[in-house]
Amino acid sequence: MTFETVSQAAARLNVTARAVQKWAKEGKIEGAQKVGRDWMIPVEAKISKKTSMATGIQKLTGVPFPMFQIPDILGEAIEEINKIEDEDERNIALGEYYYFKGELQKASEIAELYLNSPNLCWRMSAALFYTFANLNAEHMQKAKFSSDILRRELERIDLNDKASAKENALIIFSTVCLKTQLQIPFDNTPPIEEHIKYMGDGMKAISCYLSAYKAYLAKDYSRSLGIAQTAISCASMNFPIAMIYLKIMCAIDCVNLMQTEKAIEYIKKAWEIAKLYELYMPFVEHYNLLQGLLENAIKATYPQAYDKIISLARIYNTGWYEVYNRRNNGVISSELTPTEFTIAMLYSRNWRAKEIAAHMHMSDRTVTNYIQVIYEKLNINGRKDLEKYLLK
Repeated sequence: MTFETVSQAAARLNVTARAVQKWAKEGKIEGAQKVGRDWMIPVEAKISKKTSMATGIQKLTGVPFPMFQIPDILGEAIEEINKIEDEDERNIALGEYYYFKGELQKASEIAELYLNSPNLCWRMSAALFYTFANLNAEHMQKAKFSSDILRRELERIDLNDKASAKENALIIFSTVCLKTQLQIPFDNTPPIEEHIKYMGDGMKAISCYLSAYKAYLAKDYSRSLGIAQTAISCASMNFPIAMIYLKIMCAIDCVNLMQTEKAIEYIKKAWEIAKLYELYMPFVEHYNLLQGLLENAIKATYPQAYDKIISLARIYNTGWYEVYNRRNNGVISSELTPTEFTIAMLYSRNWRAKEIAAHMHMSDRTVTNYIQVIYEKLNINGRKDLEKYLLK
């Protein structure tokens, strides 16, 4: 019998190495043998159909994206998650929770176990959060692997199959989440608004955030703000994750509409929810778009949380910039720290150094020094040269 390594088997089967190890340990790979700490896999090994990824779209079993669906977390988030009876659903919720807390390695390890799950709910959550958890310079191949899972699922859906409406909605929701956050063109992706009626209330609220973000990307800030505000006021239940994202979206719109005080108010409201459970990643994902609001609203009062967000943003942005530059022919420099990027964004929009200093709770001299450092890093001479290095 000819054997191959776990990595070779994973490449042949188009699954993750961790999945192959798990199946071998569970006895689901006929003839697999453990040598020392490693597994050797027969080249012709047959994988149980229950183990491998399903080839068709299945009826939903379980609650998709459970962390989105938990309303009004009254106690500790972990306590709420532990109340979930189904073990896989509980694991998925825990992985999502670790992601939002910024514990990316833990989130990645849990999600990896479900990338090839035959359960569509678990597979979609795992693919989305595994992508985001590995969105950094060191793990871009992992992020691409899981994003390809979403792409393949989208290619398989049949919008004329009314019996699969809920399954199609889940796939479209997952894909739009990915494309929205990475600012990838929505070509060939059905509008999420047409499928929102098939989702649970928590996912509906997140879908409103995605619609608002889409309007923001079109620079229709007033419409984006209106969508987000309406979703907040009309939500049938208070879903913490959705409320954080919707309030962040309102803050971003307000700062672009030059309504700075309202923007600060919204970001404080978002943080009031997030701080209860130490949910940092929504702010990390939007750090560049918040344009100094975190410095204004939480840096002085919650310095440790602010430092955590900045630390995570440095990691997250390395992968985000790579994707953005590749898709938009951009030249955003990963040389700039998150704070430098924010100052560069504001300065390029004709904010004076004094105004930036007041907005970000810094001294005028500190901002001036930052601007000089930015010029040196980008090898430019003035404000007009900044635009090509920043978000369009």
